[in-house]
Amino acid sequence: MLLDEVQYAISEDEFKGDEPQRLYGVLNSLLRKRNVDVYVTGSNSKLLSSDVMTEFRGRGDEVHVRPLSFAEFMQVYPGDAYQGWADYVQFGGMPLTLSMTSDEQKSNYLEHLFEEAYIKDVVAHDKIRKTQELEDLIDVLASSTGALTSPAKIAATFKSVLHSSITDHTLKSYIGYLKNAFIVQEARRYDIKGRRYIGSPKKHYFEDVGLRNARIGFRQVEENHIMENVVYNELRM
Repeated sequence: MLLDEVQYAISEDEFKGDEPQRLYGVLNSLLRKRNVDVYVTGSNSKLLSSDVMTEFRGRGDEVHVRPLSFAEFMQVYPGDAYQGWADYVQFGGMPLTLSMTSDEQKSNYLEHLFEEAYIKDVVAHDKIRKTQELEDLIDVLASSTGALTSPAKIAATFKSVLHSSITDHTLKSYIGYLKNAFIVQEARRYDIKGRRYIGSPKKHYFEDVGLRNARIGFRQVEENHIMENVVYNELRM
């Protein structure tokens, strides 16, 4: 049984209240049926996958459907590997881009997807009031892909360049929201000599390099850290 866009089964009063949402009762009743597999999808703005997994911990699995890897991308790409790589590092692995014929179509699609789906969903779900700071944070992460950074460093940049008083604690929360919405991933640095993970700084990579490029107007594409982002995503897969 596939329950698609389950956020429409939850009223605004249920979202605001403290009582369990009725949807969970429906899902619990279906979980008891041995001959039924239940698949749930929904919008990040109303119901993150982490919300569902918290409710059904130990009784279900989260299936993370990632953008196409380069190998998957090349299975249907009409050109050779060199052409495919140039296209992939520019526009990423969102499947719908493969059906588009022009660069303009792909650019418009990725820019619209980032603004109308990802950003709006994060703002709505996490009730973010400092939306401009969130937008600026995404720009900073996109511009410094593969570079070592930390919320404290970013906060210092906000203060000196943007004259913003946002704290590193708030920025850390914002990065957490972006991770939950599958926009960025966070890689901890390992100290070989000390045999321990260093608490700070960290590296941040985008789940899809096409979305990252769309965010900064398809600048800074022909750089080594784009390949680093692609390789990191491949290793995660």
